[in-house]
Amino acid sequence: MKKIIIIKDSSTRVDIFSEHLVIKTKSQEDIVGYRYIKELYINKLVEISLKNCLKLATKFDIYFINQHGKVLAKVLSYEKI
Repeated sequence: MKKIIIIKDSSTRVDIFSEHLVIKTKSQEDIVGYRYIKELYINKLVEISLKNCLKLATKFDIYFINQHGKVLAKVLSYEKI
């Protein structure tokens, strides 16, 4: 079952690998496989390169949000273009 991943905390670190994401906060570390992600909502202040953003967009939709959860921008996966 695919999930919607929401990263609200701006101090979160996202490490991108070939088959999974590592999401690190101050208190925990989560590993999520790409095949389990439907959409990724990520705080606009979390550092992610354009190259990595486009790489992830080949697998699922990415939405950039502010601290209140309002969608500011979106990068649709290639399947939906």
